[in-house]
Amino acid sequence: MADKKITALTDLGSGNIASADLLHVIDDPSGTPINKKISVASLFANIPTAVTINPGASANVSINSDATDSDFVVSNDDEEAFRVDGANREVVINEASGQTDFRAETNSYTDAFLVDASANNVQINATPVFGLTQSLSGAGAVDVVSAITEVTTTAADALTLADGVEGQIKFIVMIVDGGDATLTPTNLAGGSTVTFNDVGDAATLLFTNGNWHVVGSNGVTIA
Repeated sequence: MADKKITALTDLGSGNIASADLLHVIDDPSGTPINKKISVASLFANIPTAVTINPGASANVSINSDATDSDFVVSNDDEEAFRVDGANREVVINEASGQTDFRAETNSYTDAFLVDASANNVQINATPVFGLTQSLSGAGAVDVVSAITEVTTTAADALTLADGVEGQIKFIVMIVDGGDATLTPTNLAGGSTVTFNDVGDAATLLFTNGNWHVVGSNGVTIA
């Protein structure tokens, strides 16, 4: 074939490129330059630099447009963290790992929305809204991570509750009665203790303005 400038070659056209197609590469341009080739598949299998997509003010960036069987996957070092599953029409977070978190931030909150994988809960503005149920047997601390604490008493048990975060709601219920459970929050509005006497005794607490407030209860004694 006669020599041609690259600019004089036939344009392949949009949408016609194949993974086996070859591109011209000048290897080691700042050292010992040499002409080489690379396939499209090899190039996009490992791009060794940051990629910026800037379509302009009036354009869009599309992923899997009309490709229902294709996936878009974002991974950390070795685990799948985020996946758009084209075939199943779903968006999946932490498909392959219980240690990868998903977090959205705002100017005021670093955890405006948090899926905490290792703690198995969801938080809004650092406040747990869904998550683990703590099973507490005997004396000890009612945690401020789980939304619900189920209390099993083994005697006259003393329970504690640290301050939560603004707007946090906590549910506490006695499920086994081996004696009274006396809860002493660090700060409790309208009293200092909440006592659970029987199975089914329950309290709903809201943390705001530096105190836990009992906003709903069944059978408990507040003193």
